[in-house]
Amino acid sequence: MSAEVKRYAKPEGFKGRGKGNTNYKKNKWDITLFDKETNTMKSGKYSTIRELNEGMNLKLTADIVWRLTTGARVDTTQRNKGNSFLSRYGHIKLTKINEEKIA
Repeated sequence: MSAEVKRYAKPEGFKGRGKGNTNYKKNKWDITLFDKETNTMKSGKYSTIRELNEGMNLKLTADIVWRLTTGARVDTTQRNKGNSFLSRYGHIKLTKINEEKIA
């Protein structure tokens, strides 16, 4: 019994990762940000939220990203003035994309 038995044999013609796995060769987030200090617009494309936070110098969490992309649980009347969601994050436009990175 010197022959080693494989537990999982890849199907014939199988290449790369399986369907549904993450792929860092694609951009997944497009961000447009109005910089309040310099009155300029910044934009960029990133593959992960971590890269987005580092590149734009932000501290976005999964909940904030979900609220920005869907618009759910957003106080559109800004009844809490400075503490409302739009007064804190209204200058950020975040959209989900799926495109190949250009080297």
